[in-house]
Amino acid sequence: MILQTITRKSKKKKSYLKKEEYSLSLAISACRGAEEKKGENILLLDVSRLTIVSDYFLFITAKSSAQINAIANYIEEMLTKTNHLPVSREGLMESNLIILDFGELVVHIMNEEIRNYYKLERFWSNGRVVKNNAWKKDI
Repeated sequence: MILQTITRKSKKKKSYLKKEEYSLSLAISACRGAEEKKGENILLLDVSRLTIVSDYFLFITAKSSAQINAIANYIEEMLTKTNHLPVSREGLMESNLIILDFGELVVHIMNEEIRNYYKLERFWSNGRVVKNNAWKKDI
């Protein structure tokens, strides 16, 4: 009986680790997509210990509304190809902010003025920063 309980707990822990690895892989793919579309000041925060809303928040700065839209479309297209559809998309094509919610990952794409105004990364400053060498291709 005790052995069965330990085995069940071990299996649960393993499946949790797989979900965590999957979430990180999803987030890293989005970071690479943002980088390919010349997104700037890319910041990936692990907020899994702070909220049940998401595991990762990704913040990206873009220079124009067109670039914001291009980055959002590219990330959405990339993750959709891996059968991960967004739960929701907020923001308009001509807006200065688009938010993509993939469940485990929430992507915030905005211009520098909006990013400096809202300072969302400061609000989530207790999140763990995922170093950019996790998604840099040349490293």
